[in-house]
Amino acid sequence: MRVVLVGDIGWRDLYHLGDEAMTEAAIEALRARDVVDVTLIGGHPESAAARYGVPSTGRIGFRGTPDRRHNIARHAAVTDAARRGTHLLADGDPAIGVIEAVRAADAVLVAGGGNLNSFFPQHIFERAALAGVASALGKPYAFTSQTVGPLIRAQDAPHLEALLGSAVGFGARERSTYELVGTLGAAKERVAPGMDDAFGLRPRAADLASVARLQERRYVVASFAEKASTPAIGQDAYCRLIARTLVQLADLYEADVLLVPHAGTFEPDRSIRDQLSNERIAVYAGDDRVRAVPMLTAREVAALTGGAALVIGTRYHPAIIAAREATPALSIAPTQYSAVRMRGAAENVGMQDYVLGLASWRSGDVLRAARELLDADDAVRAHLRSVRDRRITDHEAWWDTLVRALGSGAPIAADDRLEPVSAFASPGAWVTAAGDLLDATERYDSERMTQKWRIDDLEQEVRELTGELARSRRSRGVRGGLRRWKRRLARLVPASVRTRLRRPARS
Repeated sequence: MRVVLVGDIGWRDLYHLGDEAMTEAAIEALRARDVVDVTLIGGHPESAAARYGVPSTGRIGFRGTPDRRHNIARHAAVTDAARRGTHLLADGDPAIGVIEAVRAADAVLVAGGGNLNSFFPQHIFERAALAGVASALGKPYAFTSQTVGPLIRAQDAPHLEALLGSAVGFGARERSTYELVGTLGAAKERVAPGMDDAFGLRPRAADLASVARLQERRYVVASFAEKASTPAIGQDAYCRLIARTLVQLADLYEADVLLVPHAGTFEPDRSIRDQLSNERIAVYAGDDRVRAVPMLTAREVAALTGGAALVIGTRYHPAIIAAREATPALSIAPTQYSAVRMRGAAENVGMQDYVLGLASWRSGDVLRAARELLDADDAVRAHLRSVRDRRITDHEAWWDTLVRALGSGAPIAADDRLEPVSAFASPGAWVTAAGDLLDATERYDSERMTQKWRIDDLEQEVRELTGELARSRRSRGVRGGLRRWKRRLARLVPASVRTRLRRPARS
């Protein structure tokens, strides 16, 4: 069987560990089931081909802007070309390579990710167009290891509905996604709860050898996004809070703290994203035990995680890798988007009490939680090993089902493959309040983003009306009317709303 696989991967100057881990795990899972003919769709195809040793073609190309008109037109043009012929596209259009790759394949698979939401419209349209091409050419397509939402704009919902409705299978990596896709056109019998695909990625001997130099003393793995992604805390305060917390953990665990970049580059003598923020955090810590480490591959991070005393951070995938390595993890979720994914991943392994929000972090709950995990280290690891064995079985069963569906073109008949596991419950009184605060963060963030998008829509309306009236050029009266229209539409967005969007969340 020949499969076209798309993931958010393959950039020359960026290695985003979680996205790369999911795609690498998907390739490995396909090969384990005798699917050796895989073509990737990557950001820079030559980089994707070099990293994974398989053919690659470029992305179709969509924009992550509030104005969806370009994406809608592009989507229509590409799907029309798949039906009627690529001669309808300009020479050199990257969509031609995608269409021809799908034409030569037997099936299309969308690798895992959290891209299907209105924060990233380019990913919705990229996948919708790919699904449209597959449907036009009579090829089955499916999704594995997905988060959908939590926020979907009304203008994006029809494209998601078309995308989800024809899939032969859909892997939802948290309960909220499982519930949401049923309202967005996905047939529930084709949706299976499952683990994130990075759960399947294991270190090899070379990876273990590569990180041995970092394991000379007891250590904690820390992985923090370069930005907090919330107006509730400034960038400098965010880095200082991380630094202070990591020094406290170094004291508590009597350990080094290794700042592991999740998004960075392997280019020599260059640092980007997490690499830069990690260097800043280490300076703020002012403690030799807290140090930034070079960019590592996903498998190398798995090797490092296996020997760690604790994993902590605001990044999502380190906790997934920790679950597979049976290493205790603390996840910090500053936004609704991170909270939905982290809570879902933790629930899958019974560790949901150990996902905290920004307000709890500031109040000291992170140290309370870490102390609990340290005191109960043997019991925590025994719980994680037990759950891991069950989830490995679940994960392998999902991939068996998925590959059968891609091969036959017949929709899966999903059952609930993730039976709930017992939680490793925190004994602390702080947990209830921490959960309430995280709920409040989700509500606040949802409202904040909804209001922001309303403003985006109104501003787009202003731009459209401005363009219309400017083009008319009829008279000075019309130009005066233009100014009045702009003032009138600006008043549709009260100053109180703009102020509220900038106001920090209450603790």
